Amino acid sequence: MGSIQAEDTTFSPGPLIVGGGPVGMLTALKLAQLGVPCTLCEMSTETTRWPKMDYNSCHTMEILRIMGFVEDYRQQPGAVPQHSDFDTIFFNTCGLKKKLISRWHVPSNNGYRAKIHANNDGSQPAEPGQRCSQIVLEAFLKEKCLAEPLITSHFGYKFVSLEEDDEGVTATVSEMDNQEKTIRAPYLVGADGARSKVRKSVGINLKGRHLPGAFFMVHFRSKQLTKLSPFGKWWHAFGIHGGLMIDQDDVDTYTCHEPCSADAAAIRQLQEHPEEIPYRVLGSLGKPYRFEIDEIMLANAWRPKFALADSYVSRDGHGRVFLCGDAAHQNPPHGGYGMNSGVEDAVSLAWRLSALHKGIGGGNLITSYTNERRPNMMQRLERCTAHIGKLTPMIMRTMTAPNTDIFLEESEEGEKARAEVAMHLDSVGPETIDRGVELDLRYLNSEIIVSDGTREPRFDNRRYTPSTRPGHRAPHVFLRDDRTSIVDLYGTEWSLMDFSKAESDYQTSNGFLSLDDEATSPVATFKAVAKAMKMPLTHVQLDAGEKHVKNVWENYDYVLVRPDGYVAWRGGKEGARDERCELNEGRIRNILRIALGWKTDPGFVVGEKKELNLEINSTSIHSVEEELGVGKGHGYAFVGFSREDKRK
Repeated sequence: MGSIQAEDTTFSPGPLIVGGGPVGMLTALKLAQLGVPCTLCEMSTETTRWPKMDYNSCHTMEILRIMGFVEDYRQQPGAVPQHSDFDTIFFNTCGLKKKLISRWHVPSNNGYRAKIHANNDGSQPAEPGQRCSQIVLEAFLKEKCLAEPLITSHFGYKFVSLEEDDEGVTATVSEMDNQEKTIRAPYLVGADGARSKVRKSVGINLKGRHLPGAFFMVHFRSKQLTKLSPFGKWWHAFGIHGGLMIDQDDVDTYTCHEPCSADAAAIRQLQEHPEEIPYRVLGSLGKPYRFEIDEIMLANAWRPKFALADSYVSRDGHGRVFLCGDAAHQNPPHGGYGMNSGVEDAVSLAWRLSALHKGIGGGNLITSYTNERRPNMMQRLERCTAHIGKLTPMIMRTMTAPNTDIFLEESEEGEKARAEVAMHLDSVGPETIDRGVELDLRYLNSEIIVSDGTREPRFDNRRYTPSTRPGHRAPHVFLRDDRTSIVDLYGTEWSLMDFSKAESDYQTSNGFLSLDDEATSPVATFKAVAKAMKMPLTHVQLDAGEKHVKNVWENYDYVLVRPDGYVAWRGGKEGARDERCELNEGRIRNILRIALGWKTDPGFVVGEKKELNLEINSTSIHSVEEELGVGKGHGYAFVGFSREDKRK
């Protein structure tokens, strides 16, 4: 179903999505899978040439698995092979006197897949992550969008402005020839990046700050560097002066980042000889490490930023304009929280828009989008800040030591200096294995979650705690065939996971009074009420042999899973609060009305809106700046450089 033209206005039957990056395209594709037509506008006619992100998280890949894209994506040219590790190394130099100071070893996808199968206790994701640049991801998703009949794609359409009213949104866009057109849509999604014009058009504030200084990026190809392979295979390579090299495809494509001044004149000087940047990054504390560069594809400066929108929805959370991805939140690439969080935004928003489009969703679907997504993004930003805060002072002290040559020496003092740095690095570890921050995002303060009064499990940044407590991501677990994940059984939209016939260690009988009569069983009643409410519901019956799966899902007979994989409600467990409550028609209707946004859960309390806390960043970086006498307007102010670069 395409857009309808009337005079000078095009009418989009479904949401208008502004921004055709990964987040915008995934929003469109998820809407299409839910049967909702949409219009996608992107100002560029080509996909990005910038590598941007280089890691798709386990949760992103799990989402792509549920959407049916994962295997196709892993096979794309440019996606790193499944046998390649995710190692990060730290070194003094790649030249003479080179020493590997520390290696953060993270196993390959093949290795991690074995762990996922071995630890089939709910603590693991359904999929390993994927090393792959945004260049590859965007091209992959664009092909999918262009082939989808429910998506009307307009590449080369630039967003100009919008007007919002009670019935919808009228957007003005311009084509390549600057001819303006208007598009009328019931809802508009701003997925138009960090400088979002959509966000500015509806007056949503973005609060945060840039990190001091900037980075100069060089994206290049070099077959010789791959052959030389200093310190063997690696994914990220850090010189302890603060420079970073990324192996993008495990073949011959690399991206390096060197801390630099944010001063325009200094950046222009670096642009004159960008090839020197990779040499300096790998040379680190030693002399520049020279090798043959086949092609420099991109070279420019960029500034890391932490920022978070006050709201993800217009009109104080009650409007028709939504933000997702970088339009709503921004953070440095450390940890891979940016685009991956945007993917979660996309699926979280798409099912809401689908319900609103079909007339089965109420106003709480709109307000709950901010209430669910914003606090969790704040948590990730603060975790990222804390991680940077642990590394930055150490690197600054290393670079500004009275004698930086000590890290190159073969002496006992040199060994001791390197060992001290290694000890600190090993205590910090990589962010990409923070499974708690990645998988254990909890929607604790949401109007559309049916609370069951159970105690919240302890949160651990590093480890995911599997739980089907309402508001938690439903955990992956393999069925007894050791091949099928429970996420593979989900319906396209809502799923009622039925364990009533599966035995467990906890119980063998159902806690609800009405189970014995099939005609009036909870499942039959759920189906009847959902049908009356026009709610798409898939009933998934787990048989008696899936005892282990039921145990991992905490021995509840029924779990209602939302289209984004989160638990909306659960019930049917001996000893639980609802043990003797009959799941009659009235109660089930109440559950579904809360889940669909028509009614507020009685346990919901409007929480105090918290501001982004970057205190760790301020204390760890600014105290070092003050100590060194560097900062705004004083040259290199972030990791790596003092006011004078003494390397030869």
